[in-house]
Amino acid sequence: MRQYIALLLLLLVTIIFSLTTGSISIPLAEMFSEKYHTIIFEIRIPRMANAIIVGALLSVSGLMIQNLVKNPLADPYILGVSGASAMVQLLLIAFGIVLPFSLFMLTGFMATLLALLLLLLISSKKSLNSTNLLLSGVVLAFAYSAIISLILTLSPTATTKPILFWLMGDLGYSSFSLFPIIALIIGSLWIFQYHKELDLLARGEFFALKCGVNVRKTNLVLLVSASLFTAVAVSLAGTIGFVGLVIPHISRLIFGNKHAKLIPASIILGATLVLLADTLSRWLFAPTQLPVGIFTALFGVPVFLYLLRKNS
Repeated sequence: MRQYIALLLLLLVTIIFSLTTGSISIPLAEMFSEKYHTIIFEIRIPRMANAIIVGALLSVSGLMIQNLVKNPLADPYILGVSGASAMVQLLLIAFGIVLPFSLFMLTGFMATLLALLLLLLISSKKSLNSTNLLLSGVVLAFAYSAIISLILTLSPTATTKPILFWLMGDLGYSSFSLFPIIALIIGSLWIFQYHKELDLLARGEFFALKCGVNVRKTNLVLLVSASLFTAVAVSLAGTIGFVGLVIPHISRLIFGNKHAKLIPASIILGATLVLLADTLSRWLFAPTQLPVGIFTALFGVPVFLYLLRKNS
């Protein structure tokens, strides 16, 4: 319990830091005064909320994917379904098609659903096992990546920078929406029901089968939940790297391997990391804003190398 309290306090401190820091610094005592009402309530709080949601979604998605494919190097993007969302949304940006943010997000989400169906059709003709999913997902990811590179190459110069920002994670154009919050709450509660099955499945599919786990059903739950979580995150902020890769490892280091503890821990840690990264991205070189993915990578690379050395 003390560990969760410490994580929540860390998140609270990061929230305060995010609300008071930026191109305009706001004194803590005047944070909710009339003078800064527009900055706080119309700009920083919606952006802060989306950063928290994106971090939480990517972290839980990474936790699920690593369990699904039995690979500690797996991240939410490894199965390729998020590439479909990025591809469709980048096409809209490249052609200068302006949509309301909710519709822009929905377009990416629907693209991910279609990509998920395609992945299931390709990989599950005989059985829904981790090897088939991983191989099929990697192939699809390369295909989407090639199309994204084509879009970037052929797009007008004026849209190149927005596309690059989106590819590295960008919360600058996001607005507040209830759908991601609902997706995070309902999805996390849904996946939490399977925490015992996930503990057994993490020890291997054969072991889980011997313990009475419906491996095919649990794998499908992991795949669908991770894909939908990643879809919502990508739709909100583009592709932010290292969050879904590193946060599950940090959570295991602190809380062990029980998913009843790992799921909430990953939510809090992921939310904190992306919120901190987003705050730094708009503060360090203000008024210039940088992609969020730069700072998650600067954090993620040394942490992952440390964890790799520690476990070797």
